[in-house]
Amino acid sequence: MSKTWYPIIDEAECIGCGACLALCQLGVYKASIGKEAPDVVYPVGCVHGCKGCGSLCPASAISYHGDDGSAGIDYSFETYKPELSCPGKPKVAFVCTHNACRSQIAEALGRKLASDVFESYSAGTELRDSINSDAQRLMLESHGIDMAGCGQRSKLVADIPAPDVVVFMGCEVRCPNVPSEYSEDWGIADPTGKGDGEFLEVIEEIERRVLMLKERLSR
Repeated sequence: MSKTWYPIIDEAECIGCGACLALCQLGVYKASIGKEAPDVVYPVGCVHGCKGCGSLCPASAISYHGDDGSAGIDYSFETYKPELSCPGKPKVAFVCTHNACRSQIAEALGRKLASDVFESYSAGTELRDSINSDAQRLMLESHGIDMAGCGQRSKLVADIPAPDVVVFMGCEVRCPNVPSEYSEDWGIADPTGKGDGEFLEVIEEIERRVLMLKERLSR
């Protein structure tokens, strides 16, 4: 959830296709009676930094409050510090579709680099039989982390503890409604099927984001 990032619909441009309603599972939108554009009824439910509905809008009718810097937020997630009320270390859930690649990498790096600040978990909306083999190989080579050997496996959101913070690895898929105090979308492309060079770039970017999240959640 984000108190400072939410969609704004240009009703003059909206064609009433319903793509945003179909995508968002977080209750941000509600169909409106008597007009084509849906109403934004739950803005704080929007995922910080997510532009999933805007990217699907065929009329380009959706913009975002704060995207121009008006909310005083750094959208590269360099400095924004979410306000959390949880006692002790916050639980962070990294979420993507199959919990087989990006989110597993983030969990592994979170456990290695940020365990003194937050607890790391990962989950998906669907299951895979195993973690991506390239992710396992390259994480072992680049960071000395044996993800499968450490007990990591593909899990559903219901299989992990209730998180305080949810990080969606990339909202090119429908982000599930995962209750939390705060959520954000990192928008990282899935490297599955790519070459080692692109895969390592994704690992490096996830590491950078994990370290920034560690700094932002430090108390």
